[in-house]
Amino acid sequence: MAGPSKTLTIRWSTDLLTGLLFAAIAMAGGSIGARYPFGDPSHMGAGFFPKAVCSLLALIGTGLVTRAFTGGQEVVGEIDPRPLLLLVGTLVFGLVIEDLGFPLAGLVLVLFAHLGGRVFKPLGTSLLAIGLVGLCVLVFAYGLGLNLPMTRFR
Repeated sequence: MAGPSKTLTIRWSTDLLTGLLFAAIAMAGGSIGARYPFGDPSHMGAGFFPKAVCSLLALIGTGLVTRAFTGGQEVVGEIDPRPLLLLVGTLVFGLVIEDLGFPLAGLVLVLFAHLGGRVFKPLGTSLLAIGLVGLCVLVFAYGLGLNLPMTRFR
């Protein structure tokens, strides 16, 4: 006769989901960074920093998954989709910066970021976006001389 079987119950806790997300990002970044030469600490190659960051991220993810199975668990509650608008805005910014240029892409980013907040005031958001993008253009394009798309009108 076999003894009573012990089963492992997995709850979708915030630690578990966050740890799995960190581990997935670390694996994806590590596979991309593996294409570049590593070098050593005194002569770092292009792959040194991505591999170091991905290793730390994987370590943190492993710790979170371990804590999810051993410690008290905070069960995932209702998920608010508004903060995802910041991620969507960042993605849209990266996709349109070459076509629309930095100033317009920056305005789109600030708009999406404010849509993700609890309070949205069109006038305040517009003024903030214009001010932030203007400051970024002055600092990065003219102050530092970076070649940002469509910031120096020829």
